[in-house]
Amino acid sequence: MSSSAPGRIICLSNVFDENYQGLRREAIPLPLGSKRRALYRCLEEAAGRELVVLSCPPKALRRRSVRWLESVETTFSTHRQIFCANLDGPKVRIPCSWFFYAAHIVRHTRSGDLVLIDNYEFIYVVAAYAARFGRKLRFFLDYEDGKHAIDHGWERLLSGAAESFGRPLLRGAMLAHPSQASRLPADLPRELVPGFLHPPKPRPSERPANAPVKFLYTGSLDTTRGVDLMLGALPLLPPAGWELHITGAGPLQPQVVETAAAPIWGGRVQFHGVLPNAEYEDLMASCDVALNCQRTSDPISDVTYPSKTFTYLSAGLRLISSTASSVCEVLGSACCYYPEESSTSLATVMAQFIREGLPPTPEAALREVQTRYSPEGTTNRLKALITQIEVS
Repeated sequence: MSSSAPGRIICLSNVFDENYQGLRREAIPLPLGSKRRALYRCLEEAAGRELVVLSCPPKALRRRSVRWLESVETTFSTHRQIFCANLDGPKVRIPCSWFFYAAHIVRHTRSGDLVLIDNYEFIYVVAAYAARFGRKLRFFLDYEDGKHAIDHGWERLLSGAAESFGRPLLRGAMLAHPSQASRLPADLPRELVPGFLHPPKPRPSERPANAPVKFLYTGSLDTTRGVDLMLGALPLLPPAGWELHITGAGPLQPQVVETAAAPIWGGRVQFHGVLPNAEYEDLMASCDVALNCQRTSDPISDVTYPSKTFTYLSAGLRLISSTASSVCEVLGSACCYYPEESSTSLATVMAQFIREGLPPTPEAALREVQTRYSPEGTTNRLKALITQIEVS
């Protein structure tokens, strides 16, 4: 490649979407990256540079035999995405990926590129060090989560090593959670990007008389996200005037299925499983209030942000949330909070919506959040960050 060509943004990330999923022709994890679609567009516009995603292929879910995966080029959203080759199979995939991915990054980077590292992952830091020899590259971090700080076992050791060796490379960072700033050098330029608030979709100004309040929960069905607290709140709600719609999958799915089938609820609790995007959007449009029940006591709440809160608000839903993951700091009074980590506290706020009707939409608070976290607002903030990275 010509070294005189303009520098690009090179994203070291495992993100992928349906475009790659269709090429693999075997069962792989569900596509990732709904937030990063918007983030990458904002970065491309803020920097005025082409953005290219360089990835390592995800593992097969069912195949146990070893298979050689050829390098393949596809797209992630509107961006070029190139996957490295790898030997995919139990016990060999991870160590092989370190070598093949590092060679992949060396092959596809050139002097003048800005290189975005997706979290403190060992594979990306190894590749970054390999690519910097003989090239002038500037690295910055997409700190989407800090789960390695609370994980145990060998994965924590690898991620801890990646953080120790990766920090000296960085010229800037984007944070999904305010507390992540404490794990960065104090003078490192950074911007908070927990999610994106799009203009809320219009909803009927008046609800039909006596219509039930339709609550919605989506996401992982586990105790970390407070699904057990949500189910425990149901017996504390008024006997009528509400529905609860649940989508997702996870360890507590059997309890959710059992609750939805219980005759006591008379069909007011409905479990929809994992929905395609179009059906999920239709369900959101039919509901009134979304629930974010993440536990404040779970360590994950100190290192990640529930970006689905932005999805809910962008769909025009009212939001009832716990105070976990700095939601109050990010969203302010754009949503309602239940103060204690208990089914009783959650049920109290839900019952208020059922008995008294939906509160007025907090227009001023929503405008304030949208000004900062809309794609346009985020792009403007990232322009300043990119400028600092480029001149550092």
